[in-house]
Amino acid sequence: MRGLFTYFVYGSWWVAFCATALSSLSWFEFTGSWINVPLFTFTLGSTLVIYNLNMLSGLNELREMGTDSERHHWCMQHESIMKFTLLFGLVLASVSVWFLHSDIWFFMIPLSLVALAYAAPVVKRNASKIRIREIGLWKIFIIAVVWSGMTVILPAVNHLGWQQITDPESWLMGIERGIFILAITIPFDIRDLVNDAKKDVRTIPSVIGWKRSVLLAEALLLLFVGLIWLRIGGFTPIYIGYLISATITMIAVAFATPNRNDMYCSFWIEGTMILQFLLSLLFTSQRLNPFFV
Repeated sequence: MRGLFTYFVYGSWWVAFCATALSSLSWFEFTGSWINVPLFTFTLGSTLVIYNLNMLSGLNELREMGTDSERHHWCMQHESIMKFTLLFGLVLASVSVWFLHSDIWFFMIPLSLVALAYAAPVVKRNASKIRIREIGLWKIFIIAVVWSGMTVILPAVNHLGWQQITDPESWLMGIERGIFILAITIPFDIRDLVNDAKKDVRTIPSVIGWKRSVLLAEALLLLFVGLIWLRIGGFTPIYIGYLISATITMIAVAFATPNRNDMYCSFWIEGTMILQFLLSLLFTSQRLNPFFV
């Protein structure tokens, strides 16, 4: 069972379900429904592809440089399983995309290119090719943009088509989601301080220190709930779900240190996305929630 759980987390299934949960939360805010099977299948499959591709493309470098990361060692030992998972995700995404709104292609293609450049060495620098994640402080902001696009803008396009461009709510939600992703990505950069230093990759924790980075993440989470308050306009059921999940996330982020193991970030920090979905579902369901009528 432990081996299966490790594959579930390090094989990127967990983060793929997290992305699907956030996509479902956005879909609910746009439509009042929690279910859209093609959209969620596409999100799940695409996340499996991008995250496994990102790790696979860096394995040779990890073998050369060495690493103390449990996650990295697992990936190096299970390369074939990761390739199968990537292929499976590609099939899911390729099939499900045909059942989505046709306008989604115009938004999906640039997002896919950015995600590909993040995960694979396709950007030229001097005589070699590198991944975007290896260029200065860009990494964390690219992650936020791609996650906002995948879990907010694509659901909005699937619902509204081209009209999404003029819809302020979707862009406000996208900004909120990007700020949230920035906040929970900082603990990953804190965890990766040693490995990033080996590759001479500058991140926020390497520039301002990991303790100040924790404070920055906490400030971003406060900004996140403040922006949702302004958009929603009060203590509505869904806002309570957001608020409680953000509070728990702040507690989890407060315990982020360079010595935390991989599972802390890969399972618990990423799991705050599913927590956000579950608490929002709980507080907006009248059957489950007796406090709001």
